Amino acid sequence: MRILHVISTLAPASGGPTHVLRGLASAQADAGHEVTLCTTDRDNPVRHKLPTSYFETFCSDQVILKVFRVIYGPLLLSPGMAQWLRKNLSKFDVTHIHGLYRFPPTYAAYEARKQAVPFVIRPHGSLDPYVYAKSSASLRLKRAYERWFDIPNLNAASAIHYTAEDERQRASFLALRASSFMVPNAVDWRHYERLPSRGRLRARLGLGQTPMILFLGRLHFKKGLDLLVPAFDALRRTVPEAHLVIAGPENDAYGLTVRAWVRERGLGNVVHFVGSLDGPDVVQAYVDADVFALPSYTENFGMAVVEAMACGVPVVISDQVNIHSHVTEVGAGCVTRCDSQELTQALNAMLQYRDGLREMGRAGRRLVQERFTWPAIVEKLTKEYQRVLESHCASQQVMREARGIGCQ
Repeated sequence: MRILHVISTLAPASGGPTHVLRGLASAQADAGHEVTLCTTDRDNPVRHKLPTSYFETFCSDQVILKVFRVIYGPLLLSPGMAQWLRKNLSKFDVTHIHGLYRFPPTYAAYEARKQAVPFVIRPHGSLDPYVYAKSSASLRLKRAYERWFDIPNLNAASAIHYTAEDERQRASFLALRASSFMVPNAVDWRHYERLPSRGRLRARLGLGQTPMILFLGRLHFKKGLDLLVPAFDALRRTVPEAHLVIAGPENDAYGLTVRAWVRERGLGNVVHFVGSLDGPDVVQAYVDADVFALPSYTENFGMAVVEAMACGVPVVISDQVNIHSHVTEVGAGCVTRCDSQELTQALNAMLQYRDGLREMGRAGRRLVQERFTWPAIVEKLTKEYQRVLESHCASQQVMREARGIGCQ
């Protein structure tokens, strides 16, 4: 199958969507599909003249990468991409569009509608009301953009791809007309089959064998760091030797805000900011952690949770992380409300019960291996693509027959 993926940027600082697409595109190519990935040069090597090896961490050799220059930053406006899509969109069996609210996904969907070719939109959590209800200005801007561009595209899509049932339910207030399907994200199990020895990150930070809680992800308001920092502060009353490691890109000014919370509470010696991690360093961080914490206010899937479980690390997450039902089902950790006191209680209970931690870690690792690896997910997604193609072909058949053209 000839598959085109369109995403605004592959920059690591953009978080989960770029990480997921890296794995998906490579796995689809490994399965024998012809995969092309179309993106812009926003915060990536074309603009900054980094070595091409940078892209090798995002795509396998079999994935064709098309990168186009941005001429207007906020919307990622790219005339070069528009021209390429106009000429080439019809050459693909299906176009999978990732994200909303920027020129690349918006224009790709518009052009697919114009050319009457099948396309799937994956919102990546963008339709959750919480994301843009945080500020009135953001709400007004995004609602206007939705009304004029994204809602028409979503309604005309061949299908909308959600990664969890909770994500689909949170978008229900929009009453979208397009059909939808649910296929989760996954990991490449080869990266987790043989884990490194524990201790390298701990040695770098001078932690020894003290209890270590890990947060790994973008430093963004939706991630619940305003809950985690006070929860950790309270935890130290019962587990005074505990340390918190915060790993991830510090987007905008929010990272400075989190650092200020840490200073105000006098936690500078026990909270460690290690910046962005990638590849083996990510796995090492998980392996060195006793508990992984993600108390997000909203999370359309929670890739970091899956990665942590793949490394055998028990997790503490909020019930707004859409993978929470799987965690509860198999006993891979604790699920709390978005409440710092509940978070403290969960962390304390887990750190006081070391034997339980090991069993939770084993349960999470089994869960990932059974449900969230790429070969199985690519197979499910391919079946959904086939349904999309069949439905699209059927809907176009009358027009094609009227013109004397068979459905190819």
